[in-house]
Amino acid sequence: MHYLSASDIAAAIAANELTSVAATKHYLARIERYNPQFNAYVQVYTEQALQQAQARDRQTESRGPLHGVPISIKECYLLAGTSTTLNYPPLKNYRGQTTSPLVQRLIDAGAVILGKTNVPQLLADSQTFGPLYPTANNPFDPQRTPGGSTGGGAAALAAGLSSLELGSDIGGSIRNPSSYCGLFGLKPTENGHARDGHVPPLPEQRLGMSVMNCTGPLARSAADLARAYEVLYQPQALAQPLSSLKQLRVGLLSSFHGLQPGKAVQQGLTRMQQVLEQAGAIVTPVQLDQHLAQRIIANWAELFGFSIAQNLSWPIRRLFYWKFRPALRDSSLSVINPLKRGLSLDFKHYSRALYERAELITEVQRSFQPVDVVMSATSMGPAFVHNHTHRRIELDGEAIPYMDYCFPFVALYNLTGQPVLTVPSGLSDNGLPVGISFAGSHHQDALLLNLARLLSEQGVQFSPPQLD
Repeated sequence: MHYLSASDIAAAIAANELTSVAATKHYLARIERYNPQFNAYVQVYTEQALQQAQARDRQTESRGPLHGVPISIKECYLLAGTSTTLNYPPLKNYRGQTTSPLVQRLIDAGAVILGKTNVPQLLADSQTFGPLYPTANNPFDPQRTPGGSTGGGAAALAAGLSSLELGSDIGGSIRNPSSYCGLFGLKPTENGHARDGHVPPLPEQRLGMSVMNCTGPLARSAADLARAYEVLYQPQALAQPLSSLKQLRVGLLSSFHGLQPGKAVQQGLTRMQQVLEQAGAIVTPVQLDQHLAQRIIANWAELFGFSIAQNLSWPIRRLFYWKFRPALRDSSLSVINPLKRGLSLDFKHYSRALYERAELITEVQRSFQPVDVVMSATSMGPAFVHNHTHRRIELDGEAIPYMDYCFPFVALYNLTGQPVLTVPSGLSDNGLPVGISFAGSHHQDALLLNLARLLSEQGVQFSPPQLD
């Protein structure tokens, strides 16, 4: 039962073929068995979850779309009375005084919260480790990362320890974990704000600046992704209904910032292109010139710095910079000076960065105007071996700078604010998942959800790791 979709669990409960208590007990037993191996969860709410499940089974009317379904939430979301630490020692004793509106919507839809999942310190990495929590491991290979910052949630879904995850993304934090763990993930059109119960901003500081932040779901199926989206957000009207893949115009962005993904990702892109073309879609190359790509990455780094810095004192901001400085210096992305400007919290720099962002969004929209969606790599390769010091990552016999491997293809769409769908494309030659991403125009989230459904009908699906 552990790999049943959330939609199937909800349907079985509605048909009285399964109880919420039975489903919850199953997941709790599986968490007890496998979580020590993967460190997916950092908090498990055994008693509370069973009490919630019992209440769901007693409820016979006004059942929501997730009634009785056991799910997980990323540790960074407020849930009254529970810890939200961000794997960050100054917050190690913090307990939420309120519940995130997004978490509350899931609860109101009938979900049972199993616990909170592992995150890197301050959510600021593409792997999941830190001083407070053990390192999260990938269920396909525990020597490798499940990604970050929604790494624990992705590991939980891939290992069958949850049926659905609420994640977040400012630099690939939904999409890279989805790719590394073979899942479906959606970074919606930019939607994060200071009152959605996501931390950062740090709780109770009443900070209102939010830029490039996105909240969104991860799932094992396209249907679950759509169900979660409908619960979490007010769905946007679909300007162009997508009933089939015929005549869908897909742009293939095969390189960005002079970087081409490795063999495993290129094979995944080829497989996805074949699926699309066999179903009648039209796939054509698109590109962004090098100078535009350099401006995009620099602007993303600066705005990322502002977003992180607003929560931190100057000494902590300096420590943050020095922690990543070796990887930044090693990268071809030239982001040191933009990041330092962001960490300075100088208002004129911030205003100029927003001005630059608006111009860049217009340029990207113009470049992608001939197509409906853009297909690209998510990261340069599959999940990498644990790498706490941010050394270069081996890829096809080359050593790739850490920043180059993890961030270019995802940072592009955090900067533009576009919605992005990540779907599994199958396994690499050594059995690791590879996720491919599709970006749509702003507020075309429903188009991407329909695309996920149509790709699923063509056989694009989650393949579980061999655990048992």
